[in-house]
Amino acid sequence: MYGIQKTRHCCSAFVLTLLVSSPVCAQTPTLVIDVASELQPVFSALADAFEHDISVREHGGEPDLRLAQGTVSWRDVNSVAVTDEAVLTLLRETPESKAFLRFAASKAAQQSLIDAGELPANVTVTDQRGRSVDIPQPAERIFSPYSLTTYMLYVLGAGDRIMFANYLGARDPAGAAAMERIDPKFPERSIETPQETTNVEFVASITPGLVTAPADASWSDSVERIGVPLLGLRPESGRKIVEAMRILGRALGPDATARAEAWSAYYDHVLDTIQDHTRNRQQQETRPRVLFTGSNRTRVASGDMYQSALIAAAGGRSVTEHLRGTWNDVDVEHVLQWDPDLILVAPYGQASVEAILDDPQWQLLDAVRSEDVLRVPKLVAPWDTPVPDSVLGVIWLAENLHGAATGLQCGAEAAFFYRRFYDYTLSDDELTTLCK
Repeated sequence: MYGIQKTRHCCSAFVLTLLVSSPVCAQTPTLVIDVASELQPVFSALADAFEHDISVREHGGEPDLRLAQGTVSWRDVNSVAVTDEAVLTLLRETPESKAFLRFAASKAAQQSLIDAGELPANVTVTDQRGRSVDIPQPAERIFSPYSLTTYMLYVLGAGDRIMFANYLGARDPAGAAAMERIDPKFPERSIETPQETTNVEFVASITPGLVTAPADASWSDSVERIGVPLLGLRPESGRKIVEAMRILGRALGPDATARAEAWSAYYDHVLDTIQDHTRNRQQQETRPRVLFTGSNRTRVASGDMYQSALIAAAGGRSVTEHLRGTWNDVDVEHVLQWDPDLILVAPYGQASVEAILDDPQWQLLDAVRSEDVLRVPKLVAPWDTPVPDSVLGVIWLAENLHGAATGLQCGAEAAFFYRRFYDYTLSDDELTTLCK
């Protein structure tokens, strides 16, 4: 059982004391939440749906949480959006207040607000194919065979809604172990051979509430014909990632929408900070020259690829920016002619830093002799791919190109990013490995 005690607080809000019964407590404890008066119906819906059998401790009159109108800043790790205009903020950290905060961002809370008429039961979004898609709320039982959108779902706070998904970068032992630390249910959600499941028969058998797919997926129309909402996405550039995140956020509810906006604001902050701090090296001819190698050392990223855009965002210049298409196979003679200042090795495929450093032909390059050959980091998703984590790839590369002049430090930003967007605290060993 719970009850609400109201105490007038200024002229526009009440302090509502949630009385929660606990089987381990003889007395009735309290959780104090400062609620703006116009948001009392929102609070009541959340309180009605909240698990009431938690242990809540008595304390003074200062509130543990505040429910007020507003938006969530990208810097704020202690607030969630419960509607498009209402934000719940943690003021006093206790197990009980954190539990209520987590609940307020959950699909159960979203459902309670839908039932109360405070949130819509259906939303319509336009995906990156230009199609309008109607999505019943709350969107759950998500099938994400498109690995790029899988990580977007986690950043948007919807990892627990995934039924099955493909996870780029999480098939090697280290990547799989890291993903399981982030999501203990990863082993049962992961699909080892997604190409065998991207067909209408499999989708029909699992009855998902939402499917995310590449915008050009050949099987999308068949899935839509059986009545399953499908979002076709194409996050092929920084701006397209922002757009895809906002589409997914809108499809998933208020807190996901707020998290999409927070990530977008953080992304802009990073790019603007690096540009401001490296302005004296922004002329194209003075930027450090970078070669990005792929699954082997003579397969290089073209100027059309996300890796080249990442290099530019970090204040460098891709020596293969003139190439078109996707990965290009080149001769060592081309590499010698380009004479890069820094060589990057992708964290996937068979390529390695050692293979380049030990190759007699590549040793003709100054960058190789000075060992300016680096493997791009990844915790799970590779930092050079068009996923939300790639903002850290920009920071890491900028720091390697420009040192402290970037105004950002990889370790601090990585710790913040995974705490803010994955709700995951990096260990010291993980930080050292990622940002060495």
